[in-house]
Amino acid sequence: MPKNSETSGSVLWTGKPWILPNVVTRTIVIIVVAVVISWFELTYDIWQRLPNLPIPNAQIPLWIDLVIFLVWVLSLAHLLLMRASNTYILRNDSLEIRSGILTSKSFVISPSGFSDLEVIRSISNRIVNSGDIIVRTQSETESDLTMQKVRNPMSVASQIRGVMARPIVRIEGKE
Repeated sequence: MPKNSETSGSVLWTGKPWILPNVVTRTIVIIVVAVVISWFELTYDIWQRLPNLPIPNAQIPLWIDLVIFLVWVLSLAHLLLMRASNTYILRNDSLEIRSGILTSKSFVISPSGFSDLEVIRSISNRIVNSGDIIVRTQSETESDLTMQKVRNPMSVASQIRGVMARPIVRIEGKE
């Protein structure tokens, strides 16, 4: 029976982009912005000083709160789409990177096609123990594949190196 990408090799690690630190950070920033704007509105009473507005002055802070809420939701939508559309699977004999929601792409990298691995971590990523892993392949079509927002990237990169550096020996007549 031929093996496909779903059944070949046992799964060593499965991951999705780790968005929790970014969600918390964006939420805190939005709350700080809302508090500063509210303080500014109450301290300087700017809406009472603006004549001839098309909406009543009492409704302006509500509209501003609605805009701030929409900005927060839209900023989180990008992160949620990233998490929903990317999956990383490390098996005993390959690394698979799946991406996409409507159009799904699946890249399977075998040890023979593996070239190099790079871990990128900013200062904030080091604090929350996340980062990006760039996998370089020997393929002409896809030379760099990025695994975004990986939790504990140094450990995952070590596991990937362990799988990709393992020599493949095939004995004729056996699977």
